[in-house]
Amino acid sequence: MTEIFSRTEADPDSLAATWGPLRTHRLAWQPGCDLPALLDEWETRLTGLDDPDTAAIVTVPSHEAACTLPLIHHGFAPLTVIAERLAGTSAPTRPAGVGIRAATRADLDVVVELNMHTVRYDSAFGMVTERPNTAEHLRTALAEVLGRDHEAMWLAVRGDTPVGMIYVDLPQDAGWVERFASARPFAYLGHLGVRPDARGTGAGSALTAHAHDVLDRAGVASTLLHHALPNPRSTPFWYSHGYRPRWTVWARRPALRSSTGVSALLERTNET
Repeated sequence: MTEIFSRTEADPDSLAATWGPLRTHRLAWQPGCDLPALLDEWETRLTGLDDPDTAAIVTVPSHEAACTLPLIHHGFAPLTVIAERLAGTSAPTRPAGVGIRAATRADLDVVVELNMHTVRYDSAFGMVTERPNTAEHLRTALAEVLGRDHEAMWLAVRGDTPVGMIYVDLPQDAGWVERFASARPFAYLGHLGVRPDARGTGAGSALTAHAHDVLDRAGVASTLLHHALPNPRSTPFWYSHGYRPRWTVWARRPALRSSTGVSALLERTNET
């Protein structure tokens, strides 16, 4: 039986601490649940959690419009979307002038640098947090991807210079996202990143088209990814490449609802 209210704590010396706050409190949405009542009850449990490295999280199906107002009224914002692309979905024509090649172990420094660009950009949108050890843990994780017995990471190059990278978890490595997939077999697109000075040049589209071609030819029926909903680049980009929102992660960070902030907002409203 799913626990309605739960709490997890990330090891500060881990990559998980980059992808979210150190302490996360979750409310498990279930079909037919009385979300407003659950949110009210949850508020009584979330005490002393005004540390910015905490968050309260509710993940709901993106089409569940009835969840929106209760979450907004409790101070939550939609920060992350789990989106899905089904095999064969049409996408923009692959741009010319961008070379694609498989990444190798010799590219480890480059792919860590490209990932760090993405971490720093996404840190503006509420969930990702660059830590002092983020680059070190990315190095370990990306070395594992590069060490797999199949191609899973590719670089976009202009001339001989890498300007972007993408990697995927094929079905044998993607089991952790099974509950979000609507078709089998499924894969997970773990990262797409382009150097800041190469954004808008087609490198990201070329990488995505290549990865989708690999996945389609491998018989993958569903590809999932996370993207930051407030990111003005990622939402239009991914949906133009055939992805659709399946689950939305609503977050409040810090976890404790700020009564001071709500009172100040009401005072300003009353003054106008």
